[in-house]
Amino acid sequence: MRHEEIEVKFLIEDLGAIRQRLVALGATLTTPRTYEENLLFDTPDAQLRHQGRLLRLRRDRRNRITYKEPPTHPDVDFKVMQEYEIEVSDFDQAHTILTKLGFALSLRFEKYRETFTYQGAEVVLDEVPFGTFMEIEGPQEAIRATAATLGLDFDARLVSSYVDIFDTVCTTYKLPVTDITFETFRSLAIDIRACQLR
Repeated sequence: MRHEEIEVKFLIEDLGAIRQRLVALGATLTTPRTYEENLLFDTPDAQLRHQGRLLRLRRDRRNRITYKEPPTHPDVDFKVMQEYEIEVSDFDQAHTILTKLGFALSLRFEKYRETFTYQGAEVVLDEVPFGTFMEIEGPQEAIRATAATLGLDFDARLVSSYVDIFDTVCTTYKLPVTDITFETFRSLAIDIRACQLR
């Protein structure tokens, strides 16, 4: 299935307060808080990463392979990607197939995600090892309207991927870590606000 993914992120100090606000507004909870394991694959010389593309195997309540690539015409206000995704029945077999095709595991990434829908937008509350964020995905007008309704400053939005944010965190703190896991970050004192995110 091909899909144009349009989204922005916001760094959120208090996910609980945002969750209460969404519930009060009548947002629909579509997926309760769920653990995700994401495996990113690339060519041995990291061609996908250099070209802004992504190949991911995700395990949460389902198993999915996702391929993303940037659009022909970039958008400076939103993160826009062309997305192709299929569901697979066996996570381990999918991992093996990707490896047999010549792709190498480049990054392991954990998070907890809770998903709502509101006024034509999908709103997700993410807990990642280095911070808490909210993503709003949908048509551009719906994203702007939802951000305004939630009292968020649209100028504070982020259009980076979590991998790019991870790279910024590692550069800022000179971290030698290679995976985005809760165990890796457990003993690290990270102030995400000290990082120059965009």
